Amino acid sequence: MSIFNPLHPSHLQSSNWLRIGLYGGIHGLQLLTAIITLAGIADQARYGPSGICILYIQDYKVDQANPGYYLFNANSSACSGIMGLGAISMLLALIVGAASLYYIVRAEFRAVRLIFGMAVVAIVETLLAFLMAVVATIGINTTCGQFAGAGFSCSTIFSGGFFEQETSKTYPKSLGVVNMAVVTSWLCCLSWAAYAALEVLNWRNSV
Repeated sequence: MSIFNPLHPSHLQSSNWLRIGLYGGIHGLQLLTAIITLAGIADQARYGPSGICILYIQDYKVDQANPGYYLFNANSSACSGIMGLGAISMLLALIVGAASLYYIVRAEFRAVRLIFGMAVVAIVETLLAFLMAVVATIGINTTCGQFAGAGFSCSTIFSGGFFEQETSKTYPKSLGVVNMAVVTSWLCCLSWAAYAALEVLNWRNSV
């Protein structure tokens, strides 16, 4: 009769590989979603040489001097804020992910203070990622609401392009890419929340 021994080296090694897969997947998702969010907003939610942000636009109306053209106010710094938060998430995903996997791969003991510190970082980043997702979501909804109020489809306006008054060049944009960036911002938040929950559990089991 065989007896299951959870402390047998083969069982410990198998458990460690599962942890590597779990944590590696979470950190990989954190990094990937942060990159997609940052790149999507930077490339498709801004236009022109001055990088005008088309989130949170206001006063979308007909240009009285040039009927057939529309004007709007675009003074929001939301794009820069989202990009900054995305960059922070990317950096933390690399640093925290590398540290987390280092201890798991080497099967080394982590001090209680280190576990607590990593849990705190994960919780703070979860809140920052949540802020990033909320700002992006409300921003694109506000913009599309302005277009809808004028009787236009949001995707039609995006694909038709935007232009600065100082230039004659038109900058077509993809609403689909912006929406994808918004979705990935929420996935980024969820991935950090999952990691925070794991680290809080690790901390509770270590004290």
